[in-house]
Amino acid sequence: MNSMSHVVRALTKSPVLWGILASIAFFAPFEMGLIQSKFEQRYFAGHPVEYTETVMFFIGLAALAIRSIGIALQYQGLSQGLLPAIPRGGQPVTECESLLLRLKRLPGRRQEEYLIRRLRDGLEYVWRRGSPEALDDQLKFLSDQDATRMHADYGLMRLVIWAIPILGFLGTVIGITIAIANLAPDALEKSLPEVT
Repeated sequence: MNSMSHVVRALTKSPVLWGILASIAFFAPFEMGLIQSKFEQRYFAGHPVEYTETVMFFIGLAALAIRSIGIALQYQGLSQGLLPAIPRGGQPVTECESLLLRLKRLPGRRQEEYLIRRLRDGLEYVWRRGSPEALDDQLKFLSDQDATRMHADYGLMRLVIWAIPILGFLGTVIGITIAIANLAPDALEKSLPEVT
C-alpha cells in the first residue's frame, strides 16, 4: 500500500501528466470542429511544431502551478506548532531523540517540506555530535543543499523556457520553406501575393 500511495503521489505531482491533460482539453475543441477560426488554427493547430509548443507551454504552466500549490501548503504549515516551546535555559541534547520522534509522527506528505527536513537534519546533527557546537555552520550547509535542490527542481521549467523559442524559430524556418515552395516561377505575379 505504501508503494502504491507513493506512485499515486508521484503522478499527482507530475507536470508532464497535467500538462498533457491540459493540452488534450485545449485541443479537443479544435479536433471536434468547435473552433474553426483561422487565427486559432494558424497559431495553435496548423503544424506539428505548433502542437509541440503548445504542449510544452502547458507542461511548464503545470510545473509552475504544482510548485505554487506546494509552496502554499508549506506556508500554511508554518502556523502549526511543530515542536514544543523551548524551556528557560534551553534543552539538553538528550531531548533530540524525542523531538525527532515528534517530527517523524507528522503525516507523510509533510516529511519533505523544507522546514521539517531542516529541523530533522539539524536535530540529527546535534544528536550525533552530542553537542550544539558548530550547528550554525551545519545549518548554512543545509541551506545550501536546499538551494541546490530547489534549483534542480526548476530544471523542467528551464528546459521549456529554452525549447519554446527554438521551436518558434524552427516553425518560422518551416513556414518560409513552405512559402518558397509555393512560388511558381512562371506565374510569379500571381503566386507572390499568396506567399506573402
